[in-house]
Amino acid sequence: MTSSSYQIIVRNLSQTTQYFYVFQKQAAFPSLTNPSILSSSLGCQSVGNYTSSGAQINFGLDSQIYAGALSTGQAVTPSEFIALITLDATRSIVSTTTAARAITLTTPSGSPDNCTTLSLDPLGLSVPAYQSKVPVGAFGMIVPTYTPLPVPELYCGVAALNNDQAIILSSYVAPAPNAVLSCIPEQIFFVTTGYQPPGSAVSYDETNAACCDFTTGYATFTVIYNANGTFLATGGP
Repeated sequence: MTSSSYQIIVRNLSQTTQYFYVFQKQAAFPSLTNPSILSSSLGCQSVGNYTSSGAQINFGLDSQIYAGALSTGQAVTPSEFIALITLDATRSIVSTTTAARAITLTTPSGSPDNCTTLSLDPLGLSVPAYQSKVPVGAFGMIVPTYTPLPVPELYCGVAALNNDQAIILSSYVAPAPNAVLSCIPEQIFFVTTGYQPPGSAVSYDETNAACCDFTTGYATFTVIYNANGTFLATGGP
């Protein structure tokens, strides 16, 4: 995870060591009809009982919003899909390429750099520029013509960077070809139990998860996992 504006502190009050992972609230894609939205783990770590050990997990999250794209070298099902690629060639997932661009969301007034253009050969995202048709609260991505296979090889959406600059697609879809993809991300994150390595595709489920809503103005949330298996999230400065 990147060390920047947002922090989630996790303390385990159960008697057993637990794995916890972070995922982002699913983005909205208003330019698509009934999109199939996928989600990824943004970080995962284990920790023992806080009272006996004093140990806690610190997840650092970047407040910057990134547009992201990923191209797989071969068709895979969503359950097999790993939305993580490192920039270290010795650790990269074979035949998978990602791109990310810091981007600004559309505001009711002004002309922000709210849209990037996707290129496919090679994969890349252009320096963002203003696009008048992108809805308020969204960023846009101009998707070129391509031929989707029965299982998509191209995914686009919200990206995050971890601490070794690996690009993770946080909330993403298979885009429509030859169209402007609009994406409305929210800086709301959830913490729940389970082992889900960073970048692995996860089943999106907000139930029995701690909600850390950074849109409320808090920069830090402390998440308590109670002995009875429930969560408590408290915002701080």
